[in-house]
Amino acid sequence: MQQWVYHVSPEVNAISQYPTILAVCISLSFVMTVVVCLRIWVRAVWKKSFGVDDAVIVSSAVCGIIYSALCITQSRLGLGLPLKLRPNESLNTYATVNFAGRPFYMAGITGFKVALCIAYLRIIRHSSEKSYRHVVWGIMIFTILSHVGGTLVLLFQCSPVHKSWRPLTPGKCLPNPAVFYPLAGVSIFCDLIVFLTPIPLWLKVRISTPRKLGLMAIFLLGLFTTACSIMRVVQIEIIARDGNSTMLILWGTIELNVGIAITCLPTLIPLVTFMRGRTSKSGPMQYTYSTSDGRSAATSVKLKSVGLHSSTMRSQTIPTGNNTIVKSGSFSSLEAILPVDSQGRPIQREGVESSNGNGSQSHIHVPNPGQITKTVQVEITRTDNRPGPEQSWLH
Repeated sequence: MQQWVYHVSPEVNAISQYPTILAVCISLSFVMTVVVCLRIWVRAVWKKSFGVDDAVIVSSAVCGIIYSALCITQSRLGLGLPLKLRPNESLNTYATVNFAGRPFYMAGITGFKVALCIAYLRIIRHSSEKSYRHVVWGIMIFTILSHVGGTLVLLFQCSPVHKSWRPLTPGKCLPNPAVFYPLAGVSIFCDLIVFLTPIPLWLKVRISTPRKLGLMAIFLLGLFTTACSIMRVVQIEIIARDGNSTMLILWGTIELNVGIAITCLPTLIPLVTFMRGRTSKSGPMQYTYSTSDGRSAATSVKLKSVGLHSSTMRSQTIPTGNNTIVKSGSFSSLEAILPVDSQGRPIQREGVESSNGNGSQSHIHVPNPGQITKTVQVEITRTDNRPGPEQSWLH
């Protein structure tokens, strides 16, 4: 069986950290890819609202996959071994692959941060938070410019430039600490401001405290990427001491893949809500409709009791004060939706057809004599569904 690391003895191959590199790169890339695919399905197929932020995160995911593949390739060329045990035969090839991975890493971490900023702008596009929009624009521009600048520093670290992928070429390079410390500091700063920026916005949202805390928790998870950046800073001193960049590259892979996956989590809220609804046996059913004043509203219908004597409703018009809900179709678990009066109280009807002054009607099939039918008692509540940050995030 061929050993993993090229041009080394079996003994040296045995002490390589390539199994760890393979496990981290493959597992995290797989999880990240699944999460991004779910995001695409929710946004493009289900919600039909694929946006610029989604395109940016897809591009970032592609960069993440390429970077992980390049890390795996480097492990065959000596990454994972102490510097003195790395094969000289692979030196130029290793340096070339390492150099090629730098722009993909920088583009990937820039992408998920920019995608979040674009999502924030989409959330508040109809709000009066002009100052907040200016702040988000400023953060996004600073993030792009600082990371582009960092990429240029990495690409032109050496003079002549090709010394970066031909290490034995005469010339000089900027010391690694002088390059990596500032880049890590900028990355950590951008992580903090990007992931903490929406917290004040969520504090103003009129939603239940548990849901508000849940949304904030998702964004606070993004600070894990900050922890990864800090771990990379720790590795800079190790590189300065013995030249082994294994853990620096590995933590970069973790930061990139985890950052992309966490960025996608808020867009998966509709999918989680849908799955919870599918598994719930007695939770409320909710229908969204348009009212006469042009606003969106929702009727939450909760099953109260079921008996054996009412037929399945085919269509119904439900009055809600001065507004009207129209709901058509047959229902499997909830056979009838009862209309409500002007105070929002449910009106119980059984096998009747009636109309009121504003034209609202309730059509229920009247059972034939002797037919076994069902009655369903429900509780209906009506709430306005004004566009807000949480709803905007989901669409």
